[in-house]
Amino acid sequence: MISRVDRMVLKDVALVALVCAVGLTFLFTALGLYQVVNRFEVTPNIGTLLAFAPTLWVSLLPMALPISVLLAAAMVFGRMRADRELLLLSASGVWPGRPFAMLLPVGALAGLLSGAAVFELAPKAYVEKHSLQRRALADFIDQPPQGPRELRFPGGSRSPSVDIGYAAVERGAFMDLTVMLYNEQGLLATLTARRAVIVYARHDASLRLTQCVEPRLVQFDPATGRPVGTPVAAERLNELRVPFDFGSDEEPDAPKAMSTVPLLQRVRVEATEAMPVRGAAAEVVRRLGLAAAGLLLPLLGGLLASLVNHPNRLLSVGAGAIPSALGYYPLMTMASTLAEGGRLGPWAGALLAPAVCVGAACALLWRVSRGRWR
Repeated sequence: MISRVDRMVLKDVALVALVCAVGLTFLFTALGLYQVVNRFEVTPNIGTLLAFAPTLWVSLLPMALPISVLLAAAMVFGRMRADRELLLLSASGVWPGRPFAMLLPVGALAGLLSGAAVFELAPKAYVEKHSLQRRALADFIDQPPQGPRELRFPGGSRSPSVDIGYAAVERGAFMDLTVMLYNEQGLLATLTARRAVIVYARHDASLRLTQCVEPRLVQFDPATGRPVGTPVAAERLNELRVPFDFGSDEEPDAPKAMSTVPLLQRVRVEATEAMPVRGAAAEVVRRLGLAAAGLLLPLLGGLLASLVNHPNRLLSVGAGAIPSALGYYPLMTMASTLAEGGRLGPWAGALLAPAVCVGAACALLWRVSRGRWR
């Protein structure tokens, strides 16, 4: 039966968690967009940049939601301890562990939403992010960054990868340009020019180098790395076309891009073939750990915050949130690394961080029950 204390705890935790979730979502999304711009050293056009926002929000939800509920639990129980509410409840005959009961359904809901996000929504967001990254790379041609740069653009199955280096950009032209084409086998060709204009033709997915001044083209055998034929040099070259699609039509086959059923199938294949690197097993550990974090971290954070007997509520929030997050997530990462190397099974690895968290919560609950808020 839900008491007034349960309703009060549920209301306070839910309200603070909602505020924290909105704030952390905006913060993490802004940091993610900054990383996009910093990664490509060029600001994509506004349409491409804004398209990243919902994709980043979905991919960050499995991390933002458990942390939001953790902060909410630490804030609420830190306030209840500072205001002596927990002491009054204990003095009135309420079992000291009873106020923490409503953290279980709140955590269960957070864990369910985190699990749905990390197992179903995050793989789709990862694929979409892959496509948007290629679009952002294509925007480089339209808005090249100033100053000396060396940028790498991975290609797709139908086009080689391209490295572009230049000393400056003047009126849309690249000065002291160096273009290197290569694939998985090795270097294919290099082109140097004192000045050239690069245009990306999206309709036929090709790079066009026009108005090349003093170009020099050298082809290589990718197997040996030796030049093939005679280098081509000229005073001027009107147009040179290189097929390049930025890999936009390809979807990544990494475990992060897999839905649940294909991922579990990959885990069985890795175990059967005794692969030295087991990326699918590591991904299963990560997903299960993120889903369990929503359930376990609020309880652990609330218990830790309730032990801080100090009028400054920031201390209780820090004591509840920081050890919980810094203890749980590194353990989850360690278990994922061990599973990737085959030194730990995926299911045992998935239980490592939650088991430690449950043990710590049980020990703290025993301490709270014995202390009786004196």
